Amino acid sequence: MTANADLLALYGTDEPLPQRRLLAAGPLTAVLEDGNLRTICFAGVEVVRAINYLARDASWGTYKAELSNMRISEDGTSFELRYDGLCAGPQGRFAYRMKIRGDASGELTLQADGVALTDFPTNRTGFVVLHPSEAAGKRLTIRHSDGSIEETTFPKLISPDQPAFDISALTHEPAPGLVCAVAMEGDAFEMEDQRNWTDASFKTYVRPLSKPRPYVIGKGVKDIQRVTVSVRAETSAPGPAISSPATLTLGGPAGRIPSIALFVDPDQLPAAIAGAASLGPVPEIILRFDSARGHDQRVLEKAAELASALGARLAVEAIFDAIHPGAEAQALMVRLAGVEPSAILVSPRREFKTRPSHHLPNGERPIDEIVQALRAVGLACPIGAGTPSLFTEFNRNPPTGNADFVFFGNSAIVHAADEQSVMETLTVYPVMETARQLCPGKPIWLGPCTIGLRHNPYGEAVAANPRNNRVPAAGTDPRQRALFGAAFAVGVAARAAETAAARLILAAPTGPFGLLNEDGSRRPLQAVHAQIAEAAGVERYRISSDWPGVAAIAFRRGNTIRVLAANLTPVPIDIALSSDAKLLCVAGEDTKPAKSPLTAHTLGPYNSVALQFVQTPSRPDGRPRKS
Repeated sequence: MTANADLLALYGTDEPLPQRRLLAAGPLTAVLEDGNLRTICFAGVEVVRAINYLARDASWGTYKAELSNMRISEDGTSFELRYDGLCAGPQGRFAYRMKIRGDASGELTLQADGVALTDFPTNRTGFVVLHPSEAAGKRLTIRHSDGSIEETTFPKLISPDQPAFDISALTHEPAPGLVCAVAMEGDAFEMEDQRNWTDASFKTYVRPLSKPRPYVIGKGVKDIQRVTVSVRAETSAPGPAISSPATLTLGGPAGRIPSIALFVDPDQLPAAIAGAASLGPVPEIILRFDSARGHDQRVLEKAAELASALGARLAVEAIFDAIHPGAEAQALMVRLAGVEPSAILVSPRREFKTRPSHHLPNGERPIDEIVQALRAVGLACPIGAGTPSLFTEFNRNPPTGNADFVFFGNSAIVHAADEQSVMETLTVYPVMETARQLCPGKPIWLGPCTIGLRHNPYGEAVAANPRNNRVPAAGTDPRQRALFGAAFAVGVAARAAETAAARLILAAPTGPFGLLNEDGSRRPLQAVHAQIAEAAGVERYRISSDWPGVAAIAFRRGNTIRVLAANLTPVPIDIALSSDAKLLCVAGEDTKPAKSPLTAHTLGPYNSVALQFVQTPSRPDGRPRKS
């Protein structure tokens, strides 16, 4: 394969990967990427996830800074980096000079000396500090701009609004005996819980949202900001130990594999029907139905045709104006004549755009009144209440009342679109814990859970991606069609199974989120989806990996245990296998058993495989068995 072909197979795009460089000063390390720092560690322990300097325009678009005159020096005990940056676009030009210095003592400083070359309208320009989501529930000390001290914790459950305001410094303990302080200068900072968008971080950003925006940095006005990280080891803080090769440890039964469904928009129905024979097993499809977009009974009949071709149930996500619940419910019942949906998902139109927490627009009715109106007109199937948007909107305005289930979706590229950030979102699927606290006792339909955005609650539209690159908030992400997308889906399925989702929605039949390409050929995602769909409702087994870059889900298939595993990293990972293991190739190849038992397998970058074990996963003494 050529280098471009390798990139296309892995990522669906030949856009070059960003250049990275590891900076080291004794026990202090950081990864340099596009002039910013990420994975900032001390003695192998991540203390800060990232520190970025960025400029956002008046529509929240992020400038791609042009970097020049980069100079880096390292001597083992310290490193220093200097460069010039320029943010330029139709709205204005802003230049800055960056200086970064790290020292083996554990001190890291970043200073940006900026100046507006023209009047520069912006919603935010300056530093953003990301703390790892693993800090959730841990102690946090906040120093405010007046010098006062507040003792608190990082939120354990996901906070719908900012958990901290008026910040000049944050101190936490990333590991026992390791204390990390981050001081910020240049303006007041505040924090948001980015787990709302499945970002694996707490973001502390410059300039409070309570101030007017956009604001203008006048031509010639200087803007100087500084961030200082100070790490102190009070006791020895060893880094995480990772074994090689990786070992998967199988445990006992742990509930059931979620049922799975595909989502479909009416304009994709013809292509979905044409490709039905290539989709593989599909237990259920969910049709988005919006009469305001001209959807009528013919759309429902077409969807029923697709469901029949697949042998699938047909659920309907109905969009409601939520102004006259009784009349709107009756109108839907008329259109459903002759169609027996497996479920109705109630999506108020207001949910397509973000709004403040606990806010109901004037003249609109609560979602539970729509649920009750549907029951009053004789709808007998289960009725769900939720949001067609992301968990953020569910968290800010959770559904109340007596729906049979609740639902929300997730996208992996709301704020960042690089591979590491996308895979890090998988660590945040404990959003389910917050959802259960908001809607206790309600089954949760999770999805769509995709890389790209189905729609954008925070702007006029999803970001355009004409060059097929890695673009935050884009509706089309090239990795959906590649090995990366299949591995990501395994990661989502593993997290969804662990959190007992009642339904999991990973993809559409065709289109940007599809299992099939435009020519009807199967994407790697289809092979993974077929494995999970066949396992819907069967007995799940606990499984863990001692290698953080491996995701796995285990379930019973007759007298065997099937393990679907994926490498979530860009480097090969060796997996140790027991003598009774058979390897089934999944992503990119026809599924077929290996010719002989294997004792090890190298899982290539972003590859997914199915492993089959003849024996039961537990030893005679009931203790877990390693694969």
